[in-house]
Amino acid sequence: MPSKVNDDKKTQEEAPKKSSKKLIIAFFLCFIFSVASSSGITYFLLKPKQEDIQTAKTISEQGALLSKFEQSLAKQDSKIKAIEEQNDVLKLYLRHSSATALKNILIDQERNIQAFLKVLKSAMRDLATLSPRTSEWNDDYQYQLDLALKGSMEREDLLKLLKTGEPNDKSQ
Repeated sequence: MPSKVNDDKKTQEEAPKKSSKKLIIAFFLCFIFSVASSSGITYFLLKPKQEDIQTAKTISEQGALLSKFEQSLAKQDSKIKAIEEQNDVLKLYLRHSSATALKNILIDQERNIQAFLKVLKSAMRDLATLSPRTSEWNDDYQYQLDLALKGSMEREDLLKLLKTGEPNDKSQ
C-alpha cells in the first residue's frame, strides 16, 4: 500500500505543477496580446496623416522663404545706409560748389532786373500822365516792359529749378 499512497502524492504534486505552467503561459500570452493590441492602436491613432506631412512641408518652405526675405531686407538696409551716407556727402559738396553760388548770383541778378523794370514802368506811367499826347507811346513801351519782366521771371524760375528742383511760387 505504501506504493499507492506514494503514487497519489506524486500525481497530486504533478497536477499543481502542470496547472501553474498553464497559468504562466496564459498570463504570458495575455501580456503579449495586450502589448500587441496597445502598440497597434497607438500606431493607428498616432500615425502621421498626409495632411500633416504637407502642412509641415509648407511651413518649412515658408520658413525658408521668410529667412531669405529677412536676409534680403538686411542687404537692402545696408545699401540704403550706404546711399544715405553718400547723399549727405553729395549735399555737402553741392552746398559748397561754385555752381550753386553762381546760380544764387544769377537768381539775385534776375530779381534786381525785375525790380528795375517795375520802377521803370512806374516812372514811364508817371511821365505819361504829366505830358499830353504820350499815352500811345506809353502803351507801346509798357507792353515791351511787361514782356521783359515776364522773361525775367521765367529765367528766375528756371534758375530755381536748377537750384532746388522747385518752381517759383510767386506769380506777379
